[in-house]
Amino acid sequence: MQAERQRIADALPAYDIGEVLGQGGWGVVLAGHHRQLDRSVAIKQLPTATAADVAVRRRFTAEARVLASLDHPHVVPVYDFVEREDLCLLVMEQLPGGTVRDRATTTGFPATGAVAVCLACAAGLNAAHVRGVLHRDVKPENMLFAASGAVKVTDFGIAKVLGGPDTMLTRAGDVVGTPSYVAPEQVRGGELSPATDVYGLATMLYELLAGRLPFTADGDVMSLLFKHAYEAPIPLPDVAPDVPADVAAVVMRGLATDPAERYGTAEAFGVALAEAGTRAWGAHWLSADGMPVVLGAERIVAPTRGTGLTPGGAPAGTTGARQEGATAAPAVTPGPGPGTPRTDPVAPGARVPGTAGRGDTGHDDRYDDRYDDRYDDGDDDEAPPRRRPAVVAAVVLLVLLLAALAVWLLPRVFTVYGAPADGPACGRPTAAVCAVSTTGSDS
Repeated sequence: MQAERQRIADALPAYDIGEVLGQGGWGVVLAGHHRQLDRSVAIKQLPTATAADVAVRRRFTAEARVLASLDHPHVVPVYDFVEREDLCLLVMEQLPGGTVRDRATTTGFPATGAVAVCLACAAGLNAAHVRGVLHRDVKPENMLFAASGAVKVTDFGIAKVLGGPDTMLTRAGDVVGTPSYVAPEQVRGGELSPATDVYGLATMLYELLAGRLPFTADGDVMSLLFKHAYEAPIPLPDVAPDVPADVAAVVMRGLATDPAERYGTAEAFGVALAEAGTRAWGAHWLSADGMPVVLGAERIVAPTRGTGLTPGGAPAGTTGARQEGATAAPAVTPGPGPGTPRTDPVAPGARVPGTAGRGDTGHDDRYDDRYDDRYDDGDDDEAPPRRRPAVVAAVVLLVLLLAALAVWLLPRVFTVYGAPADGPACGRPTAAVCAVSTTGSDS
């Protein structure tokens, strides 16, 4: 190991290389410290045998550039990366608060805390999805706490780097991806989308709320993968009856076998969770929980502030059409129905009533221009001011005033009278009347 650390130190001459922070299927993580910047970092090294593959190094370089450009409070920042021969290194922010898995197995989470964690993760995942980056391996081990207590999503794109386009590629009997959290379309080799990460996040929340996973492995990985791909999960209310029905309904929709039946974006899933939490625990429940999950997640946490919900359950400032998802951009969450959330699990292949044809529940593999509407000002659904009647009234009033003024002025400017019987006609003998200016006339 000492020789390997020396190789890393030679590749990162500006850093002091520290001890091992963790180790797993994606490689080893070492502590580091940038001397000039006085900044502690985490250095992730991909497995040497994997990094020796030229194709892997090519994917690593392409992915690392995108990851380094992500800037969101709930995404771990990537400061630097190195790719040479059989050495692939990512230099990231060091997160000393441990993983969500660590906290779940020690102190645990109340229901509000578990939902708050997932709101933060949904915000981070959504920021990556907007840039066209999928995580592909959402699980508690990849969600870490910063010193501030904020949750940050880590290891974006690592599954893609190691597994290539197909994250279920196997090497020496190992599945690239985590079977307990893998989405059905990953198992079946289908197209991936933001809904793929929604499935992983819903699985993680199910586990935090119930203390168990929606599918049991029974010691057989292939059996577990088959269950994810083709079977319905155990309904959350059956294993965690204390979880509010609205929250459980959102989780179960996120676990739908068909990607089109899930929330189409991480933000939509997060907003639905926030709304369900507010219906269950009242406004400002997130502030009372104390979990820092507001930076970069304003759209998601708005319903928890007491101003994001109308009495019918729709986000404030939205119309019925948007709540139903008829013309909504993916950023807005459709509920299972206005004010009547589903409490039953979504069976595989079944479509949630009222959601057929919704753009927000289908996945968008191309990340098209609909994502550009995600950060609008939220006022696009308000009716424009009705100014036309006021303008018409003003014009009519002006015309009436001008007419009255004309009636009042004309008699004072001109006098009309008949020609005298014994006098000459004015101008022409045949003229019956003459108009004479009243100014300076002799009577």
